[in-house]
Amino acid sequence: MTAQFPPGHTVELAALRLLIGAAALYLHGLRGSLGHVRWQRRELAAVALGSVAVSGFSVCYFYAVELSGVATSTVIAIGGAPILAGGAARFVNKRSVTRTWAVATAVAVTGIALVSLPGGTIAFSLPGTALAILAAALYAAQADTIQVVARRHGPATAVAAIFAGSALTLTPWLPRAVPWAAADTGRLVSVLYLGVFTTAVAYALFAHGVDRLGAPTAVTISLLEPATAAVLAAAWLQQSLSILRWAGIVLVLGGLALMMRPPRPRQPTDSQQKAAR
Repeated sequence: MTAQFPPGHTVELAALRLLIGAAALYLHGLRGSLGHVRWQRRELAAVALGSVAVSGFSVCYFYAVELSGVATSTVIAIGGAPILAGGAARFVNKRSVTRTWAVATAVAVTGIALVSLPGGTIAFSLPGTALAILAAALYAAQADTIQVVARRHGPATAVAAIFAGSALTLTPWLPRAVPWAAADTGRLVSVLYLGVFTTAVAYALFAHGVDRLGAPTAVTISLLEPATAAVLAAAWLQQSLSILRWAGIVLVLGGLALMMRPPRPRQPTDSQQKAAR
């Protein structure tokens, strides 16, 4: 069965995807500390911001794809998110960002451009570009809010609460979304797949990464998604990849390998050596 998502149904698709994902994440969150730890005002504010960021990312990214195509939107939205996440960590949250992270992110983002653009439909639309940039900012914001909430409540509860709020923001579109999905069997199966696997499962794993590695690093690692999709398309669908795309995949892997490399121990300065004597 082939999924068909006619243009003009972006919000309906986002609403159903988030509703299904939120339900699955809530069931997963019941195994954690959901409802067992008292919520602080700062955490509730993070849930509210994260809910808007999650629902806004879905809508902005899907609309950007409609206006500018998958290739351009992916490079801007997915490739730009780590840069914005690092900027937010450095200038908003006053957290240090290492030079290794900056170099590794630049290499991986260059790889994403090579993976996404060659062979794709490269279209420029000012509204589409603006929506893709906004989607990148919202993606970075949702990672940061997950990190805030997960500190005391755990990653499972963090994504469950944030996605429940994001589903509520799109409830006005659900009465129209449900008949739209139910009208086609392939479309319904595809929406269920998007909600359970690409939303609930993916974000549960992403939240664990954010909790342990920090938002900037976790968002950069998520650049593996387009590279992995290209490799799977070549392996399972027998789609040929150009030399540029293979080079992009190598750059993504190389950037992430550089980021995961353990830091070298700092050599003591002359003054420290003299003091030790």
